Amino acid sequence: MVGMSKLFEEHVRHMSCQTLGTHSEPCLEHFLRDMPKYVASNFKYFAPLCLLPIVIDWRNLNKKKIRQRLEYYFHCSTMGITIGYIINCLICLMRKGRFGIYHFVFIPSFIGSASTHFLASDRVIDMFESSIFQCNIETFLLMKKFLISRLIFDSKILQTYIFMISSAIILQGKLLYNTKEFWILESNSQPKEIENQENCKCQLHPNMGCQQYLYQGVKKYFLLGLTLDILKSVISTVSAKRSSQSKRLDLIKNFQIRSLALFTVNVGVYRFTHCFLNKYIPGCNSLNHLLSSFLAGVCYTFYPQKQLFAFAVVHAIRTLWSIIQIENANTKNTFLRRLLHAPIGRILFPFGVAHLVHIDCLKPEYSSILGSAITNAITNKYPLTGRRQIELVKQKVEATYKNRNL
Repeated sequence: MVGMSKLFEEHVRHMSCQTLGTHSEPCLEHFLRDMPKYVASNFKYFAPLCLLPIVIDWRNLNKKKIRQRLEYYFHCSTMGITIGYIINCLICLMRKGRFGIYHFVFIPSFIGSASTHFLASDRVIDMFESSIFQCNIETFLLMKKFLISRLIFDSKILQTYIFMISSAIILQGKLLYNTKEFWILESNSQPKEIENQENCKCQLHPNMGCQQYLYQGVKKYFLLGLTLDILKSVISTVSAKRSSQSKRLDLIKNFQIRSLALFTVNVGVYRFTHCFLNKYIPGCNSLNHLLSSFLAGVCYTFYPQKQLFAFAVVHAIRTLWSIIQIENANTKNTFLRRLLHAPIGRILFPFGVAHLVHIDCLKPEYSSILGSAITNAITNKYPLTGRRQIELVKQKVEATYKNRNL
């Protein structure tokens, strides 16, 4: 078995891009010819992510919302194109001179993501950061190098408990501090002072009963979950090159009630427990909300996926950081003030991208599904191509060693 470092040091570092097989034409010609492919790859990948809200919320759409959503789609795609294109150019340029295992994709990915990360809007950057950090947490769990990662990876109960804590942190942050982190559920609003308490049905929704309030929430998120499940089934089926009848059968087979169960149970438990606690323990809305947010996280048992778990952990950490920043906004401690204003996410982002591309290219068994999809979409499938060529070189070297031993 040939080690990866030894393989690069003795064999790959001496190969040109053409010899390695990542592309057959000269590098400059490759840059010019593949530019449209980068554009198509990124616009294709970000289309469902950025435009899906238009389909889901079509009843409340107006020209302003559509324009904002299209601008967001354009900015996400152009940032992905820029990062991926710079990475590919740097990979070719870094073959000149000393070339090692970290020159293959890690260093080019770090420089490429760092050089463009400060050019996009905060909203686009936040989306990229959340996705990259989420994928790195999944990779951390898949590698199982540490005791904590092994415990979490092997225990659904522990994952559910952490997910419930994350749910409580995110929804409580939205209620008390108006944090902007995206979550699968919108938090209830703060109860308002009501003059006529006798006619008030509930502090959370004074104009309707608790049953109607619960029904409206379940109905809304039931339809949202059903839409997502149908779209997932269609997307997973439409790419298959089969007859129309086979595709219809695959569409039925691939349909799974995952998002529907997740969203429905989440909003049902959340609204029911919040109304119940406020009715029997009035005057403790903040504590009641915290408990109902925690219990709502039990929905993870219906969809125990590492991707969803990592998503919750990332947004819980970001929510905690936002709360710390808000609480210490007027601090006189110079060190703390500088720390709170430091762009920590911006600093960590290039490391996250570089690690993700490096793992997906050289250690794909530790790469998450989402991480592989992101890196291949942004770089026009360079990790996939590089992985195949490295594997071919490795097989040739191992075959040579076996022949020598014989």
